Amino acid sequence: MELRTLRYLVAIADAGTITAAANAIHISQPALSRQMQELETELGTKLFNRKSRAISLTANGTYLVNRARQILTLTDAAVADIVDDHAVSGTLAIGLGESRLNQIVLKAAQQLIAAFPDVTLQLYSGNADDIKERLDHGLLDFGVVIDPADTYKYAYRRIPGENRWGLLIPISDPLAAQTAISPETIRGQALIVSEREPLVKMLTDWAGHAFNPNQVVARYNLIYNAGLLAQLGSGYIVGLSHLIGHDEMQLKFIPFSPTLTTKMALIWTKNVPMSGAAQKFLEIFNQFIETV
Repeated sequence: MELRTLRYLVAIADAGTITAAANAIHISQPALSRQMQELETELGTKLFNRKSRAISLTANGTYLVNRARQILTLTDAAVADIVDDHAVSGTLAIGLGESRLNQIVLKAAQQLIAAFPDVTLQLYSGNADDIKERLDHGLLDFGVVIDPADTYKYAYRRIPGENRWGLLIPISDPLAAQTAISPETIRGQALIVSEREPLVKMLTDWAGHAFNPNQVVARYNLIYNAGLLAQLGSGYIVGLSHLIGHDEMQLKFIPFSPTLTTKMALIWTKNVPMSGAAQKFLEIFNQFIETV
């Protein structure tokens, strides 16, 4: 399997038809069809559902296209870095957990792209597990993760500040009149919590016997859709302050008492050469940290 073949496969997925893909990548339609037939033979599986005027991916085809996109992104980045590992250009990819503390990271990124117009910023939103997986596969230059998150196998710098945890509650709910949420307050309440087990353990340690895992009615990785579910009255969200706008969602954040806070860190893969853009970003970020 060659990289050229993977590019052809992705082109077909993007174009929707072999004819449109052939026109986009400037090869003949019969040659492109033959390449795909040879790829299917090589893999021993069907990649396309072929119809008279359209083409769609099979489950295996969809899986291979997604992997091909990752492989091609990583390959293109590696080639660009090898061509000139000191040039401040190319793509800077940063994965971010949801928090207002991301501002210092984004300020450093903004200063980088303002100073070096040949740098393109790529942001990926996800939880700590998503971000670490993409770092491990070389798809991100940096990640920002919210504790509790294992950072032992990564280089990292702590980000100033703390995230405060509590409940996001519909403003029409009687519980919205509270000024703080104690462990006893959540006893028996339907809760919407993060899918990350370290965060569930953190909640368990904070609440003690007042929390029962059977109270969890839904899990989320990013909070926006969880907010829509809370609006419907399905449960209260265990989350951070300032992630969902009060006016948009009509949800009120009420902090936990005793206070529950967590820190954040910028992480990157150890002992892996950085691109010029990544080196310059880290330099700017470190300067920001020193001034806080």
